[in-house]
Amino acid sequence: MSDENSVTTPQGKGLGVAGFIMSLVGLIFAPVVAGIVLAGMALAADKGEVGGKGLMYFWVVFCIASVVLSAMGMMKLGKTGGKRGLAIAGLVIGIVGTIWALMLLMGLDVVQEGAETLDSLDRL
Repeated sequence: MSDENSVTTPQGKGLGVAGFIMSLVGLIFAPVVAGIVLAGMALAADKGEVGGKGLMYFWVVFCIASVVLSAMGMMKLGKTGGKRGLAIAGLVIGIVGTIWALMLLMGLDVVQEGAETLDSLDRL
């Protein structure tokens, strides 16, 4: 006499949403993080030290994690028959964000090498 509706909810929706949110955050805040790293490098250069890029490396890993979460959510949703739209959007935005963060990281490398070159020319 118990009416049990065996409606299965698609698994992986949380992974897809989490990957989408992380990819948006990664894409939008990558220039902000690069600016913070650049400011730290400038402050360190004033003291005669070399500034680190650890925060930017973390940001690249954050963007890669968003791609992984979106892909995992997309695969689980595909197996359980759920809608994969948000996971696909998170995957695409995460890939773009990862490429953007890597380009910013390479730009910071160029800036640091240029600053070191100028510093060595000043010593002459």
